[in-house]
Amino acid sequence: MHHVPTLPAVIQYVVPFLDHYGYVAIFLGVFLEDFGLPLPGETILVAASILAGQHVFHITDVIVVALLGGITGDTVGFMLGRRFGHHLLWRFGHFVGLKPNVLERFNGWVVHRGVWLIAGARFVDGFRQLNGWIAGANRVPWKFFVPLNTLGAGAWVSAWALSGYFFSHRILAIMAQFKMIDIAMVGFVVVGVGLPLILHYAHKLRRKRADVDS
Repeated sequence: MHHVPTLPAVIQYVVPFLDHYGYVAIFLGVFLEDFGLPLPGETILVAASILAGQHVFHITDVIVVALLGGITGDTVGFMLGRRFGHHLLWRFGHFVGLKPNVLERFNGWVVHRGVWLIAGARFVDGFRQLNGWIAGANRVPWKFFVPLNTLGAGAWVSAWALSGYFFSHRILAIMAQFKMIDIAMVGFVVVGVGLPLILHYAHKLRRKRADVDS
């Protein structure tokens, strides 16, 4: 087994899987996480890139395999989202306040203005796992999804793989910075999506009160 003594347990624990399964572990780890499962695909990618710096793997192969896993995982999620997600949203969305008119407006926003999120969502935990499903459920056209999904996968894989390969001694600081970006992007999305909904319902409530008073 290849030992990586300078790294924390969060990365050390995936090394045995990489040692035993090699590039298959990289592909499956990234594929299954991007498909939607809560697996440490990001950690596996970072650990593999660090091992590439120790000549256990080839960094080019790590990037290519992880890229294929990321693109394939999101594409499978996208296909399943198109097949089942839209129906489930319309059938059960009202239980969480997503009424048909709200869903229609959100769908239109995603297709016409929010498709860029497909590329950027990979850098945010939670959104990365559900990115394909959300895009598919909102019926984003293939012509938008394929290039943006590829662009996002390429940027995400390259960022983590090259960080682990060239800056393994500073990987904790790098990961911490990415987590801060995660938090900022989640906050941005919550405010960007939640604030219009809050204002919409506040406006409806004021109209109802005005009708009652009149």
